Amino acid sequence: MCKCQIAEESAVLGGTTAQTQRELLPGNLIPRNYVVRIVPDLDTFTFTGTVAISVDVAQETDTVVLNAKALEVQKAWITSSAAPKSLRRQEAIDISYDTDKETVTFRFAESIPVGPFFLLSVELLSFIEIVSLKTLDLLSIFFLKTGASAVVNVEFTGIHNEQMAGFYKSSYIDDAGVKKFMVATQFESTDARQAFPSYDEPGLKATFECSLVVDEHLTALSNMNESDVTYFVNAAGKKVKEVKFSRTPLMSTYLIAFVVGELESIETVAVPKLPVGAAPITIRGLSVQGKFALDTAKRAHEFYSEYFNEAFPLPKSDLVAIPDFNAGAMENWGLVTYRTVLLLLDEEKATANIKKQIAYVIGHELGKKWNDLWLNEGFATFVGWLATNELFPEWHVWTSFVGGEMGHALSLDSLRSSHPIDVDVKNAKEVPEIFDAISYSKGATVIRMLNDFLGQEVFMNGVRSYLQEFKFKNTITSDLWKHLSLSSGTDVATLAHNWTKETGFPLVTVESQVYDDESKTLTVSVSQKRFLASGDLTAEEDNVIWWVPVTVLSHLETSRHVLSEKHGSFTFAYDASESGFWKLNSGASGMFRVKYQDEQIATIKKTLLSNSNAFTTEDKILFLSDALKLATAGYGSVSALLEIIDALANDSEYNIQSEIGSTLATLRSYSYKETDAIQEGIKALGRKVFGPKVVELGYDFGKNDDYFTNLKRGLAVSNSVQNGDVAVIAELTERFHKYVAGDDNALHPELRGAAFRTVLSNVTEETADAVFDAVYAIYKNPTIQQSERNSALGSLGSINSAKHVDRILNVLLFDDEEIKLQDIFTPLGSIASANPNAQVIRPLLIEYLFTNFDKFVERVKDGRSIGGVFSICVGASIGEDVIAAVEAWVAGEGIDEAAQAKRTKDLEGAKRAVVQALESVKTKTSFMNRERDALAAYFSL
Repeated sequence: MCKCQIAEESAVLGGTTAQTQRELLPGNLIPRNYVVRIVPDLDTFTFTGTVAISVDVAQETDTVVLNAKALEVQKAWITSSAAPKSLRRQEAIDISYDTDKETVTFRFAESIPVGPFFLLSVELLSFIEIVSLKTLDLLSIFFLKTGASAVVNVEFTGIHNEQMAGFYKSSYIDDAGVKKFMVATQFESTDARQAFPSYDEPGLKATFECSLVVDEHLTALSNMNESDVTYFVNAAGKKVKEVKFSRTPLMSTYLIAFVVGELESIETVAVPKLPVGAAPITIRGLSVQGKFALDTAKRAHEFYSEYFNEAFPLPKSDLVAIPDFNAGAMENWGLVTYRTVLLLLDEEKATANIKKQIAYVIGHELGKKWNDLWLNEGFATFVGWLATNELFPEWHVWTSFVGGEMGHALSLDSLRSSHPIDVDVKNAKEVPEIFDAISYSKGATVIRMLNDFLGQEVFMNGVRSYLQEFKFKNTITSDLWKHLSLSSGTDVATLAHNWTKETGFPLVTVESQVYDDESKTLTVSVSQKRFLASGDLTAEEDNVIWWVPVTVLSHLETSRHVLSEKHGSFTFAYDASESGFWKLNSGASGMFRVKYQDEQIATIKKTLLSNSNAFTTEDKILFLSDALKLATAGYGSVSALLEIIDALANDSEYNIQSEIGSTLATLRSYSYKETDAIQEGIKALGRKVFGPKVVELGYDFGKNDDYFTNLKRGLAVSNSVQNGDVAVIAELTERFHKYVAGDDNALHPELRGAAFRTVLSNVTEETADAVFDAVYAIYKNPTIQQSERNSALGSLGSINSAKHVDRILNVLLFDDEEIKLQDIFTPLGSIASANPNAQVIRPLLIEYLFTNFDKFVERVKDGRSIGGVFSICVGASIGEDVIAAVEAWVAGEGIDEAAQAKRTKDLEGAKRAVVQALESVKTKTSFMNRERDALAAYFSL
């Protein structure tokens, strides 16, 4: 998952220097070490615990405020070595809770005195904060040389909830068909407070000594290795054991982790070549299906140790699959937890895509070394793909990055309601909303752009020196820029500022081109402005000038340039030959879109048809992506987009075919209210592209088929079905029925998802029950590989039956025994995007949201998930009537004041998702109103 710096960049010691508008804990006590002991009960799903927090007293106080949520404190006391003997131990005389701020306050009869060593530190602070608050790390030296001035002790109880946050319970069905339970943690961003009272802010790092008391037969895991195990019989007469773990390095509370259950494991050892003297790392994974992940983690650890020239700081690294998990994975140091589908697989039956996902997610989680949210997630996304490319170069992941991560970034950041990469967060409730494609995908895209501009070796050396200086410390974005500047000799802070501090990205528009026959050069004049998907940029919004690295490709050379002003020009080698061409942003290393003049668009189309290999695969992906988004914004035409699709129809590169498929899917989705002629015209174009490829590749997979052959076959079959190819539909339907009858060989794993969607989309009233039950049974079968079960679940919404859609929406989604909470977005999303009866289903989804909103609030709890439900139910629709109805509902029109207040509160954590979904609907509506006639004219030819 990801991490967030909630405080200001300067507020590395919590409330001591924080801005007053931030909801942070008081800065009078600074944690140094936690001793945490928790006793989970897997029968009652409650736990008891104690925590002793060694603190430095920065300011005399008679209160202690800690973060706590859903905990009940039985007792709290403080011991102070600096207090008079009679006051060295004080019990709290009052315990109060603030549920909104998620805090517990202990009040004591007498003040807790300041430690004498700290007075010197405070005086030093008043001087150094003028220079740089990062120097506060110097104060840690004083702290480590002196005993803590107080220890806050708390006895508490809590519950193992079902919300996949805090110390929660998770269930699964074992091989004997018996339902079993385990408990695990998910503390990011601010849920350690649900497991033990703490200073639950990322900047307040400390060391941790943890122990778990569990039933004798259970496995207990935490971040560190076991230091001691004691067996005994508890007060209830049960045989138990206390497992103590070694002290951690300095770390944030959100990285602490516990897992307790009946676990099995396999093990290997990573042996890095660098840095010199790096210790071997013991890596454990779960079960035989964890072998691929285990080997990938081993190789990733070795790669990172060498790339960063830094040893892994812990003696072991566990990878654990959790049956109920809200994110994809969580980077807890030494104990990385994963959604089951992203860790375990049967290599003989796994699809190529699930292997790539697992490899990338492992690389992403093991590559995290950062403090800022965007650096943590953006850099982890970048190095996750870097590691995947190193381990599996045959997958060409940097090519797929352009249509994947970069495409996500460009889409979200083109919204007016987007946000900067480096975003200011005022309270914990805002954190989940910025776990989005800006922090992950735009962060990675900007870092990739810098890596390309500076050069990989220079970039790597800057990262290495940065990590050496700030190991285990709090840092800010400018620290990385400083080290990259020193490594490169370039003012990286200036170059990167607007990419991280401002919202959006530029549209580079070609204004003119002048050819000089004497020098055989072409001079292209360009301008830049912010790109909005809606195309209605105002003068007030056009106030940012980006530093834009531009790689120009011509038929004679590749040259590098920089656009750092509103207007600029590039001169490069060129001649007036018939085969001449040029383009901007070659290789798609820059995060911007390009608007060419008509003359240049015609040249690009001609070159695609006559010499497609003149352009890189990345170039062609961006031709398609730019053409679609420029048409959506009104800067281009849909006919130009369709002509580029036609020009690339015969391209054999998988990533090009994938981009064409997703582009046609977008047009089909946008056109669900249009005439049959338009809808059928789009499908006919899809059949033209993918039908011949099915004929060429067939349906059967050979043992010697390479990675991309398998991917292309699955892609061609899936897209042919989506575009109504009756022959492919018939073939897949026949193979599906053989498969569910027991013939595994009839339907290769690469085709199963497409087959599930095919049979569901084409049911009749007579066959609907049998087909739905067959696919649903695959999802519910615990002996089937998890990725296939997820594929079956994600296909259910395709069913062409109102009765079964109703069953999904009103029965299955609200029954945890049927569909786990972690999975409810999967069938809901497929109803919105894949149901063949969109004209009926999409309005139904909006009414369903309105009617069931309170039930969803109760079911999913957190604002980010509520925003996800809203986005799915609203975001696929188009029309002014939709916009008006949804805006009225959000505003609470027609309900009383109390109900309005409740709705506002329930939507508080989803505000960004609400605005973005509505903006998306408005943009699509404008696009269809503007391009409807052009679509009709194109497909009438």
